[in-house]
Amino acid sequence: MSTRAERVCTLLRDSIIRGDHIAGSRLSEVDLAATFGVSRTPIRAALATIASEGLLEYTPNAGYSVRTYSAQQMLGIFEARAALEGLAARQAVEAGVTEAQRAQMQRAIDETEAVLSRRRWEADVTVFWSHINTWFHGAILEAAHNDHLAWLLRKSRSIPLVYSSMFRRFDLDRIAKAHEEHVTILEAVTLRQAVRAESLAREHIYKAGLFVVERMREQEMQAAHAAALARADGNASQPATP
Repeated sequence: MSTRAERVCTLLRDSIIRGDHIAGSRLSEVDLAATFGVSRTPIRAALATIASEGLLEYTPNAGYSVRTYSAQQMLGIFEARAALEGLAARQAVEAGVTEAQRAQMQRAIDETEAVLSRRRWEADVTVFWSHINTWFHGAILEAAHNDHLAWLLRKSRSIPLVYSSMFRRFDLDRIAKAHEEHVTILEAVTLRQAVRAESLAREHIYKAGLFVVERMREQEMQAAHAAALARADGNASQPATP
């Protein structure tokens, strides 16, 4: 992928994570090319890449749309990711985390504290948090020296962030809890406690998953209730059969 295509891919991925394109919405190559000021060639490359990550879905003759997941599907994604992140943490400790990797994890913690100190929502917090998470968990994954594990995790990490943009009023509270969990994971890594690091990393991801899944289930219930009311109103408006 060219440098221009990589830049477009990053910008488009961030816009999806930020919630600029809601789940289920179709993405137009023409509109995206105009938005990013490029031809359709890098747009096509970016769409294909992001689709391979699970954020988009391709339908023949219709193009790409933001992929939708049910709450139950999302729970499965988080359960799988929790196991993978735990494995990465254990392997990282066993292999030995470098000072540079430990410093990257500490940087993520410091940046999170800066976000939390503002105690107010800002438009790009969801995207910024995704980058902070990448720094922290990326350092652990790099230390694990497991290429196949890295490939599996890349496919599961970005999907939930699309849905986190729907719950912005909850994000800072969840980030505060995740921050505390990051601190304890770094402590276990620093003390070379492999089993503890694995357990903490698994629990950290599972808790994040429960947060997202619970919000999704609430929305599914609200949507089902609204649909039931609409059907009831439609039936009530039908003329009685003589």
